[in-house]
Amino acid sequence: MFGRMSATILTRLDAGKDLETAVAELLAIGDYPQIARWIQFPTGVALFLVVPGDPESGAIYVYDRREGVWYWVDFDDQKYSGYSLADLDVLLEECHFLRLVENPRLLRDREWFVTPGRTPVSQQVGASC
Repeated sequence: MFGRMSATILTRLDAGKDLETAVAELLAIGDYPQIARWIQFPTGVALFLVVPGDPESGAIYVYDRREGVWYWVDFDDQKYSGYSLADLDVLLEECHFLRLVENPRLLRDREWFVTPGRTPVSQQVGASC
């Protein structure tokens, strides 16, 4: 599970837009999925969204609050149908993913390699965060 991670810009909003409005705009793009997990920091927010009734359909989104950018986070791990809350817990607790959420600018123009028990490593420059 996990491995190479990419963060694709999903949408750009006006910088400084209040968080509730930014979340509402993301939910509208995705036909109003259920928010299964919401984690926020001063500079970034992570949302784990699922299709109601399908606990294995989860997707991860990170919002850069300074830039007004929503990123869709995906992994090259062949879990095409999505992730569960248990998968998210592994990502948060064992892969140090929140380091990237705390500083979402790190997602810009980089790919990351994410594995349990290790700090995320940048594929582009080879530096860890």
